[in-house]
Amino acid sequence: MADILDTFIEKAHESVKSGYYATHGSPHMVLPCSLSEKLARQFVLITEIKHASPAGEYSFDNIDVEKTAMEFKRCKADAISVVVEQHIFKGNLGNIQVAKKTGLPVLFKDFVVSDEQIKAAKFYGADAMLLVVKAIDRCSLDLDGMIEKAHKEGLEVLVEAYDEAEMKKAAKTDADILGINNRDLATLKVDLNRTKRIMESVGKISKPVISESGIRGADDVRFVKQFGVKGVLVGTSIWKAPDLGAKVAELKRGATD
Repeated sequence: MADILDTFIEKAHESVKSGYYATHGSPHMVLPCSLSEKLARQFVLITEIKHASPAGEYSFDNIDVEKTAMEFKRCKADAISVVVEQHIFKGNLGNIQVAKKTGLPVLFKDFVVSDEQIKAAKFYGADAMLLVVKAIDRCSLDLDGMIEKAHKEGLEVLVEAYDEAEMKKAAKTDADILGINNRDLATLKVDLNRTKRIMESVGKISKPVISESGIRGADDVRFVKQFGVKGVLVGTSIWKAPDLGAKVAELKRGATD
């Protein structure tokens, strides 16, 4: 039965075919900044540059990306995720360079189905990139091989899982970071208990794990933190907040309690 992931994958293939990820000229030379090293030292709040929500919760045509990224830094965010998918999330590859001006680690966030996307992540200056187990499996791609290719480009890899089986698979790879997405791709509903169930089921994991989606405030950060995750990635609740900076500061308090 088709779900929204099929749409994401279809759009990813369209973008690859259209040349969206093609690289021209010299790569963007930026100082690398390790997300995994930060996770080893502290609980990490990853904020997100995301122009639209897949669930239709918000959509912005014009975002001052540089101003927003600097506001994230001012409010003590530890890293920035940049959603580059252009059709549904209205992303832009150039936003990676802008986010890198903060000096924070930058995560290339997309539905990666092609080597071209891996090369683009490096070309535009990202420090790390996301690979989604469910998308990789649905496209019959080699997860280990894609991680290896990303590492050869000098990128750290965050592998995202949606259930216990995917997390166990991800934990056996050479990924630098693991993620749990609390959003159900069939219904788009979020449930923070997904983090609880997976962390309690899988047991001790040697790699740092972050909880993604559905984090609305400091209490939610504290909730997932108690199950052993080392960080959270937050997008929608920041962009829906009347005061973006105040929301980031609130989330940071939950991260540092």
